[in-house]
Amino acid sequence: MRTPIDRPAFWSLKRSLVFVWIVFVVLQGVQRIFLLRDAWLVEPPSAAVLLKTLATGFLADLLTAALGVALACLLAGVGALSAWAVVTVCRRSLTTNTYHRAFLLASISVGVLLLAVLTMDTMYYAYNHQRLDFVFFEYLDELFSAASQAGQAAEQTAAEFDDREKWLGRLLAFLFFEAAVVIAWWQSYRRKVAPALTRWETALPTPTRMVFVMGLAASATGFHPQGPYAIKGMEIANSVYDTLAQNTLLFAREPLRAAILSRWSWWASSSTLRAMPTEEAIQKTQRALDVQGMFPYPDYPLVRQSVRSTNARFAHPANVVVIFVEGLDRRYVGRTVQAAGARSALSSGIAVTPFLDRLKQDSVFYENFFANGVQTSRGLFATLCSAYPRSGTAVIKTRFTNEFLCLPSVLRDAGYRTEMVISQGDDINNLDRFLGRNGVDRLFDEASFPNEAERLGIGITDGALLDFTRGRIENLQQSGQPFFLATLTSGMHHPFSVPTRHPDVADLAAQSDGYLTALRYFDLEFERVFTELREQGLLKNTIVVVLGDHGRHEPMGHTETERQAGHFMSPLFIWLDESLRSAEVYQPRVIYTVASQVDLAPTLLAVNGLLPAVSPFMGRDLSCTWSAECENDNWAFLSSVYDDVIGLADRDGLWLYSFRTGSLVHTDLSLAGQGSRQPLHEPEADNRYARLIALHVSSNVLLERNRIWSRHLRSPSAPLR
Repeated sequence: MRTPIDRPAFWSLKRSLVFVWIVFVVLQGVQRIFLLRDAWLVEPPSAAVLLKTLATGFLADLLTAALGVALACLLAGVGALSAWAVVTVCRRSLTTNTYHRAFLLASISVGVLLLAVLTMDTMYYAYNHQRLDFVFFEYLDELFSAASQAGQAAEQTAAEFDDREKWLGRLLAFLFFEAAVVIAWWQSYRRKVAPALTRWETALPTPTRMVFVMGLAASATGFHPQGPYAIKGMEIANSVYDTLAQNTLLFAREPLRAAILSRWSWWASSSTLRAMPTEEAIQKTQRALDVQGMFPYPDYPLVRQSVRSTNARFAHPANVVVIFVEGLDRRYVGRTVQAAGARSALSSGIAVTPFLDRLKQDSVFYENFFANGVQTSRGLFATLCSAYPRSGTAVIKTRFTNEFLCLPSVLRDAGYRTEMVISQGDDINNLDRFLGRNGVDRLFDEASFPNEAERLGIGITDGALLDFTRGRIENLQQSGQPFFLATLTSGMHHPFSVPTRHPDVADLAAQSDGYLTALRYFDLEFERVFTELREQGLLKNTIVVVLGDHGRHEPMGHTETERQAGHFMSPLFIWLDESLRSAEVYQPRVIYTVASQVDLAPTLLAVNGLLPAVSPFMGRDLSCTWSAECENDNWAFLSSVYDDVIGLADRDGLWLYSFRTGSLVHTDLSLAGQGSRQPLHEPEADNRYARLIALHVSSNVLLERNRIWSRHLRSPSAPLR
């Protein structure tokens, strides 16, 4: 039986510090164990990798737990001082354990905050297999800034919240797991640990206790992956388990800072800038763009003379329709799925994209096409303005007052009517202001649709969007003025809420992957509207471009390289009306030349005879590929804010460099291989690494300094002859 004198000792401040510290360690460790199942389903680890993952995470958790205790002590001190000030004014006296009580209250507050962060991280990891990264904090910024309006983040949050079946069970399981382990620790502490601490304090001499405490403090502040006593050999080559090993709070520091600060300036690590000074980066970029090219403007060092790949061009200006399909991933085009429905069980499966498959046979289809970025705002910027996406917060959101030379503005100067149709509010990604300054005459948003237009998920359904787009094409055709019309779908954005009236869509909806359901729905609606347009002659004299704004959001694939690079795997279809077709200009075929979104603007302008004599376009005119093999040395630069990765796709494969791990991985363009790490000292790898860093530094620095383009340069309306 515990004697009366034991109770104060049991609740002493020293015991409370130990108890709280271990609680904070347990909260974080339990979360990592909980997430282990998700990582295991992606890729089972070896015993060595699993041991490194848990050990590395535990060491980092010791640090953040100690920081949590320090914060609680600080808050307790503030609380105790406040209490002292109050009782002094009231002429009363403080109890002897005021600070201890304040510490317990502060510890509860810090613990609740820590659990809230861990809970958000747990739910986000299920969706993206990533810790709280830049994308998450950017999403929070959009969510709170859209609190008074129906922004995409707010609509997506509402849609996700309504779909409780996907998250409620996971949330309750996680909180139950955390509570159970904390209660078990409390029982163990009360019955075993506290009495042992009492015996230890009595039995051990003071020097021994001091050595033990110093070792404990060192483990809490130094023995973590980035600490001064970091344990060597703990590097985890597998990105899935490297991510799992990360401590939530430590990992979130850089993306949080980037999400806040990148609105004002581009931030690069000092090691990146030391590896490649800006002037050297610009020179290497110029050589990569055009070895013998002319760069006539020192203040705008990437503005260069344009080079046409062929003399073939249309006899008169052709209309341009660009359809950005949210998250369209070429790995899923042509796929057949055996769904759960009774009807599909009797067949060979459901073809997910039968219409796109047929369209591919009647188009020029780029087998090795890549999105330059991994988010809608970055894909739109790269495609419309032939410039690389910005690291940090996207250009469209933060640098819309800069001067760019974009496809719509060149076409508008040449007499085109330019429009865009979207399924959400015009404030999405600041699109209204950016497009208004860069050549789009009219942006039709959700408010422009009739009241009866079908709404589901995060906006207007793809079917209703395409119907509205069809109406705009009909009006523009009747005007007799050449036109540019872009549209952006939203149905293939998480949570993939689409109508299930068609039997194929209903059968696919019975399985867990909603992306396939949304893709089948888009394919059906696109077939319906496209067929109507053709039958009614509304695509006369028109180029139709179909591409993804990026690849699939979720990290999907059999290898870690495929999961990272899959975000870039957009397809590109270019279809021409029969009135524009001739053997020297266009022959439906599969094209294997490497291409990316930045190549689209110069290509479309070239075939219309409108490619400016000089331009800042980072892409090439690839119109020669429409009828013959050419431009086989073309390449694509890629950047991902999901994984802090940059990449280079060329005819020798795909090269991905991770800033977080400092590793360069090479794989094939189809992502079918495992991928192999490349030693940076080898010439071939070193050449790719140098080009990657040069493109990364030069494009970001020049964008920040507003040295991409200026209206005072040679008039862009002067075409290349």
